[in-house]
Amino acid sequence: MRKIGDRILLGIAAGIICGMPGRVVNDIEYHLRLTDVKYGQMASNLFLPKRKSDTKEARVIGSIVNHTMISLTGILVTYLLSATGRDKAVVKGMGVTSLLWMALFGLGPRLQLTVNSKKPLSSILSFIDHAVFGGLCGFFVSKVGADTLFPDHQVRGKDGKLPLIYSMAKEK
Repeated sequence: MRKIGDRILLGIAAGIICGMPGRVVNDIEYHLRLTDVKYGQMASNLFLPKRKSDTKEARVIGSIVNHTMISLTGILVTYLLSATGRDKAVVKGMGVTSLLWMALFGLGPRLQLTVNSKKPLSSILSFIDHAVFGGLCGFFVSKVGADTLFPDHQVRGKDGKLPLIYSMAKEK
């Protein structure tokens, strides 16, 4: 299999591919009435009033915003793994998406940027969706990214461990 050697493209691919299961699960949760907010509705709320969040235009805007966010998340995970190595990639990906979940579901509603769910279960289910997305993203990046993007295959300290942050400038 050919590996992706560009961090930006790898992150975009990881975000879009690994974000699909979360989107599907969120739709199922919504139709089962476990949650009262879809991710696309939350995303469209950044640009449109709440009363217009269920229109065709809102769905298009929501999809664009959601795909942009998951792509940026994939890029963040890619750069994190490039800087710190591929070890524990799933946990690192989950850490990134947990922070983003806190911003979106904690800070967003407080600042009235996103729709606040009326169901407490929504936040728990959303956290699980985000954690799974992050774990998948970390796994995808670590397996599909070219070895040259990650220092961990060749760099170890005197104690045999990876440095916290590795600089490619050290090689020159």
